[in-house]
Amino acid sequence: MSRELKKLGVIFSVVLNLALIGTFAWRKLADQPRFAYEEVGVSAEQRLQLEAGRDRFLEVVNQVADGMIQHHVELLDLLAADSADDTAIQAKLDEIRTKQKAMQQAVVSHLLESRQVLNPDQQKQFFAVLKDRIRSQGVPGPPWLPRGVRERK
Repeated sequence: MSRELKKLGVIFSVVLNLALIGTFAWRKLADQPRFAYEEVGVSAEQRLQLEAGRDRFLEVVNQVADGMIQHHVELLDLLAADSADDTAIQAKLDEIRTKQKAMQQAVVSHLLESRQVLNPDQQKQFFAVLKDRIRSQGVPGPPWLPRGVRERK
């Protein structure tokens, strides 16, 4: 009887561990970030069109973002200098604004392109997903401030 009890204990332990590992893996996979279009029930054909547009968009974003970090570092160097050069600071801000404007234009173009692939119901769902994501991100602000400090009162 003791031997059978040990076998049952081992079997129970293995099943429990497999269940825990399966649950952990499922939750990890469920928490994976998804593109907004994946949440609106697109067809296989729509998915192909949207993925092609997404890939083109990501290429543009990477090109526009190239150097953005460098611009911010250069701005910080200008601000940290013993004598702040207002003209150089304004010029650097203009460079940053130009990059930001290009990024915003790329985003708008991509959203308009994506919208054309979706039917009216999917469009409503798609933009609702985007709005929810923006709202859940909180208030934008400088990255060095803790999130709670940036929250609206």
